[in-house]
Amino acid sequence: MRNRLTLFAVLLGTCAAPLSAQTWEDSRVERLAWPELSQFESEREFRNWVRDVRRVQREFDPRAEATPENTFIVAQVDLEAEECTDPEYCPDKDDNREIIVTASRAPSVNMSSPVAITTVGGESITNNQSAGVDEGDIVKRIGDYLLVLQDGRIFAANFRTMQLTDRIDVYRRDEDGEPIGADWYDEMLVEGDHILITAYSYNEDASELSVFRLDRATGRLERRGVFLISSEDYYDTENYATRVVGDKLVIYTPWEPEDLLNRRNRPVVRRWVSEDDYDEHQGEGEPILEASDIYRPVIGTLEPIIHTLSVCDLGDLEGETLDCQSTGFVGARRAEMFVAPDNIYLATTAVNSEDNAYSWDVCERLANGLPMPGNAPGVVFRMPMRAGADPDMLAVRGEVLNQFSMDERGNRFRGVFYSAYPECMRDADGNEWLPTRRELVDASIGSFTTIFRRAPDRRFAELPRIGGEGNYGENRFVGEWLLYGDRARYGRPPEDGEVEPNGSVMAVPIAAPERAAAVPLGHEITRIEAVGTDAVITGYRDDSGLNVSYLDLAATARLAGQTLLEGRFESESRSHAFGATIYAGGDGLLGLPVVVRERESGRLPWRSSQSALSFVRFAGDGALADLGTVDPAEPNKVALGRYSCEVSCVDWYGNTRSIFIGTGVYALMGTQLVEARAMADGMEVTRRLELASDLAR
Repeated sequence: MRNRLTLFAVLLGTCAAPLSAQTWEDSRVERLAWPELSQFESEREFRNWVRDVRRVQREFDPRAEATPENTFIVAQVDLEAEECTDPEYCPDKDDNREIIVTASRAPSVNMSSPVAITTVGGESITNNQSAGVDEGDIVKRIGDYLLVLQDGRIFAANFRTMQLTDRIDVYRRDEDGEPIGADWYDEMLVEGDHILITAYSYNEDASELSVFRLDRATGRLERRGVFLISSEDYYDTENYATRVVGDKLVIYTPWEPEDLLNRRNRPVVRRWVSEDDYDEHQGEGEPILEASDIYRPVIGTLEPIIHTLSVCDLGDLEGETLDCQSTGFVGARRAEMFVAPDNIYLATTAVNSEDNAYSWDVCERLANGLPMPGNAPGVVFRMPMRAGADPDMLAVRGEVLNQFSMDERGNRFRGVFYSAYPECMRDADGNEWLPTRRELVDASIGSFTTIFRRAPDRRFAELPRIGGEGNYGENRFVGEWLLYGDRARYGRPPEDGEVEPNGSVMAVPIAAPERAAAVPLGHEITRIEAVGTDAVITGYRDDSGLNVSYLDLAATARLAGQTLLEGRFESESRSHAFGATIYAGGDGLLGLPVVVRERESGRLPWRSSQSALSFVRFAGDGALADLGTVDPAEPNKVALGRYSCEVSCVDWYGNTRSIFIGTGVYALMGTQLVEARAMADGMEVTRRLELASDLAR
């Protein structure tokens, strides 16, 4: 499910012989691909391809048919009990239980590139990656109302009067009054007066799309129905599964190829019906993915996944059906989706877990003077939003780090692709490990094609390495610049007096990557965010607190200002946890969720405790001023009354956001909504609203 697992492979009995090459170099794997981007012609062809994949998998791993006595995987659950609220997912703090894992419920797929944050005007309050493309989040705005998704419920609050106008459960109830519906209610989008909630139901094996309508005159919420779209779990620690572009909804869902062999298991979209009506409507639904909707693989991979992009028409949300068109692309488990106003991009690679599990064989080849494998082939699929337009692709090599590794600007696609070297590989003098290799691609949309050929060297500009970097980092396209740098300790601050004084960000002008230059920051990098045409970078130098740096991106990249949030540590990793606004004079505010205890930092995705919000003022020249924090109030148990969470009680997508509306400043912390004012020397709280309080209704 959504547990975060640390996996340890334990192999008993006879081990498979070491590989002599990475899997993508093997002719058997290469033969699983086609040279041209085209759909499967028939159900038989699709079934034959799945059969061929199975056969090659058995040839590579004779243990695939082994019994659990011969092969098993031990997983150590890596959750902290005090930060977890669902007993099913929360072991005792010192309980390292062993779990037999037979299969992954769903592939781990990341998915996005950036523009400015919220600015004066318009109703979007989400830190979206691309202008004109809205992303799912836990808080949205319609007119004078803020809609908050928390605990599987929608809270509607008039932010001008700071009054709760309605609260409604997204989940339903059975005849005994017990909650039924999805397991996790994750993302909220708005389109006109309609509210769309994306959820996932393991019982239905489907993404659930619940539709509500807000009455702007009264602030009341109406339920308008629920649609089910067959899928496997879409959850990702960084990316979002849904986007709204105009009146179109984009949904990403992954599928194991074998799960689609039986046509009765194929994805459909249907309205949810109650149990009383289920027998009458069982099996109903509009099929949205046939074999002919799936594009054949153009690169061979040993562990293929069918990455499905569905585009649904939101023009008639009151109707009985939801008109969706789905397209499947075959790629490795690692894939990222990025959505621009006119195109959807999906980047994937030939690398799979076999290549990682046997990476020591690469070291053996190096030690014996054998040639090293080339960079893994990759591909970026492009699916135009325009109706009737066919997909195409761009051959690349390596893989993207996350959605922010891609961007579209001025009819050009930009991407930064990574090739991680095994730790045994050293530099020419044998002194140190070679760090990750990065390459920039800046290609016109016209260079995308339907014929796959290995990417030519001229397509790539190799990027400078930053000293001390490993295989993890942050990257972001901001206007005409690419920024990247090293992230240490998965976002946790140094401990025991450790110091990271030499951190830098690499600033690369897209038009002239040879002019890339490192800008010293004095701290490592935890996040990079776009603010207008400039950037804000956070990270740690030591355990004294979070550093915030402002990077001016004009003719050159220049560190314009810095401040230290002393004794405060970043608590949420998602891009939506960062908020900012730019006022007419060029100055502005930014907000970040923080905690005061170092051990709570590190931005764990299941952390459901409330955070505080730190606010920083930036001047037009980039100078920064720490304005302190807005803290959540102690819960008033009398005011909260009988309120309790019934479903979706782990905040996988976070629960703390800074919100900027015109000159208004708001802080959402769990179910607390706070109105604040930025003063010369700090933040002043003007009003508070406890959304879960019985007295607030």
